[in-house]
Amino acid sequence: MTIAAPRPTEGSAGQARPTVAWTTIQAGLWVGNAAGEFAGMIERSAAGEFFITDHRARPLGTCTTLDEAKARHQRQFQLSQSAQKRTI
Repeated sequence: MTIAAPRPTEGSAGQARPTVAWTTIQAGLWVGNAAGEFAGMIERSAAGEFFITDHRARPLGTCTTLDEAKARHQRQFQLSQSAQKRTI
């Protein structure tokens, strides 16, 4: 007996949302990667805030925790990916 997973529908591939994987480069500096591409950066300031930039080094804001910074970046990243798909 073989168990087969259902085949994805034609529209499901386009709905996949890329996620960003974060790597610690040095203390207080994280670099994001999505599908092998640079996705952005999070840097902790001396005051303890987390400064977020996108894949073009444009500022996305600051957060008080690393988890908040990652979540904010992910939301902005997904919005920019959706906008790019609509213009193609």
